Amino acid sequence: MKRILLVLTLLCGSLSAMPQAIGQWQVYPSYWKATRNILVDDRVYSLCDGNLLVYYPSDGEVQTLDCMSGLNGVHISFMAYSDEARRLMLVYADGGIDLMDADGTLHYLPDLKNKVLAGKEVNNVSVYGSMAYLCTGFGIIELDMEEGVFRNTYRLGLNVNGMATDGNRIYLTTTKGMYAASSSDNLFQVSSWQCVNTSTFYELYWYDNCLLARHGQGIYALNAATGKVSKLVKGGSFVFLRLTDGMLYWAGSSEIGWCDAIDNPQSLKMDNEWSDVSAKAGTLWVSEGMQGLRCYGVEGTSLQLVAGPVQPNSPAHDLFYRMQWEGDRLLVAGGINTVEAIYNPPTAMYMQDGEWVNLPSPTAEDYPESYAKMLLSNVTTLVQDPADENHHFASLHRNGLCEYRDGRLVRFYHSGNSPLRSILPDVEKFYNYVSCAGLQYDADGNLWMLCSETDTIVRVIKPNGKWVALYYSEIAGVSMCDDYLFHSSGLVFLNSRRTTHKGFFCIDTRGTLENTIDDLHVLRSTIVNQDGTSYAPNEFYCLSEDLDGRIWCGTDMGLFVINDARSFLDSDFCYEQVKIARNDGSGLADYLLNGVSVSCITVDGANRKWVGTHSNGIYLISADGTEMIHHFTASDSPLLSDAVQCVAVNPTDGTVMIGTDAGLCSYVDTATRAEEELSKDNITVFPNPVRPDFNGTVVVRGLTMDSEVKILTSSGRLVYSGVSEGGTFAWSGRDAQGRRLASGVYHVVASNAEGKKAVVTRIIFIR
Repeated sequence: MKRILLVLTLLCGSLSAMPQAIGQWQVYPSYWKATRNILVDDRVYSLCDGNLLVYYPSDGEVQTLDCMSGLNGVHISFMAYSDEARRLMLVYADGGIDLMDADGTLHYLPDLKNKVLAGKEVNNVSVYGSMAYLCTGFGIIELDMEEGVFRNTYRLGLNVNGMATDGNRIYLTTTKGMYAASSSDNLFQVSSWQCVNTSTFYELYWYDNCLLARHGQGIYALNAATGKVSKLVKGGSFVFLRLTDGMLYWAGSSEIGWCDAIDNPQSLKMDNEWSDVSAKAGTLWVSEGMQGLRCYGVEGTSLQLVAGPVQPNSPAHDLFYRMQWEGDRLLVAGGINTVEAIYNPPTAMYMQDGEWVNLPSPTAEDYPESYAKMLLSNVTTLVQDPADENHHFASLHRNGLCEYRDGRLVRFYHSGNSPLRSILPDVEKFYNYVSCAGLQYDADGNLWMLCSETDTIVRVIKPNGKWVALYYSEIAGVSMCDDYLFHSSGLVFLNSRRTTHKGFFCIDTRGTLENTIDDLHVLRSTIVNQDGTSYAPNEFYCLSEDLDGRIWCGTDMGLFVINDARSFLDSDFCYEQVKIARNDGSGLADYLLNGVSVSCITVDGANRKWVGTHSNGIYLISADGTEMIHHFTASDSPLLSDAVQCVAVNPTDGTVMIGTDAGLCSYVDTATRAEEELSKDNITVFPNPVRPDFNGTVVVRGLTMDSEVKILTSSGRLVYSGVSEGGTFAWSGRDAQGRRLASGVYHVVASNAEGKKAVVTRIIFIR
């Protein structure tokens, strides 16, 4: 397995160092937050935010596994190992299961995933011998890890958190208390299971002739014969209980503990993020949250760090809410901006040349002592100063604005030190309600932001540091504004996403940013198309300008187009819905993506539109919208999830970055940004030479829009011709009849759309 994984790792590294092939997919899992680990022989399997890495302590080698390198799922919920079966079990969030042999061979079990069954979500896994017991919302599923088959399913009507057995009796911890049954009873009958304690416990182990369990406020021992419970360890909230190497371990945020017998518990006060431990011969492998996988040596009652952290360069979290390219740098805001109480870790990061830089979050030193209960979460936008590539700002959904220089936080703007205002100024924790989103720089270097649910939604920081507030009555106090579009005409558009005063809002500042008296502005809460059909969307999500100046608008009722930005201010304005002819002889047509909830839109170098949706995956449509070029879903492609939250196209190489609720993936397409002038110095051909084993797409880049490209033999015979998509011409490497080209040198002749200029380069085929 180690050698196989090493080859995969080296291949992935070399792929990232050279241009990726057209049609190639790639994933970018987070390997930062270590949550679970299992020590097996010469390796440590480490689960990091649902992603798997393998670490070899002997030489420090780290290998990563994902759905593109063999795994059959995306997010791993649980991991367990059977010494008897010599297999690792991976349980995915969708119910799929991989059994991994020592050599890396995978055996996929899709049965649970495919079964329609209420409460089938797995809460925990216990392994005894070669049998794994999956604790679910309805009972227990028994899986033979050696044979790779499901044995029994016990539908008990109980939401099971954990399971343990002494061989004679089986014990379950459930949301209704602790239940037990004799192993000789009919375990399929609900009546065989008796409640022995009404308390809610979590992990459960049979240890030292007692049942030991974790509760929210301690570690407890339960007398199996009497049902009497006694507290083994007092203390705060322990986050895990683990039996490993014949000893029991537990930990909370300020304490770790262990025992080799229930009458000999020991503990050590220590601030930590421990969530799991694997032990062997006095060495502890610890999953330590954002501190990664670490190794400690035990010396008496003290711990010494031996190795780690094991943290391959990767995103800090699998959170991708907003993305945009700035040159060769991908900026990512990792929060999820919703009205629900979802508090994701504040995640601002960027990727450049395949390397990730994770920007730090504010700490207690960055805000007043009276803000001690500040709950930092949900980065909504990350932008880069156009005048300084090392200067960034990140907005937080409920906390304010972060300013970074050279990757360091230099200032945190909140309601106590800036014009930003709290939504709830009179509550105790007013500082947790400072909304900020939609960061964008305009052409004059002004930084705009959106501060929802306050009287003044639009605020601007000028290059000299001065704050400007722009008040518009139509959107005062609206629930959520989170996206700007600075149109090439000079107009400013924004979305008022939902509830009252929702819609798309347009501002014409008329060149006087600080004087709003002469501004023209209008909010449109309903949509009327060219046929007079009216829509009233519940959600107005996004706006994107294409290369012709048209604005593509995403709502929960579909995709709409503003053909002339300035006409939006007119009283008789109407949107366009693109029509797709049925071509069935009826002469009828259907509206493009009508009724599909559109989450995000971006435009590639060929003016085509990548349209992300909330539950239908992602579409690529032609420049005018009348042709569906691609439709990728999680069921028919490596797309990680059908819930697409953001998409960004690299204008240089055509890589489409797709952020989903399950993480980030990419797809390499044919379109890149077109050059202004046709020049041989800009032309690149890949691969060159084309070798005998190559069966992919040959790419010519650096062209002008709609360049005509001809492939000629050395004697001048035409073998193939076509037109570029943006700045790229993609070709199968075959002639017009689909035949492979013979060995030789071929001329690539490219001329601009007007036919007034041409350049010639060469490509070599080796057969």
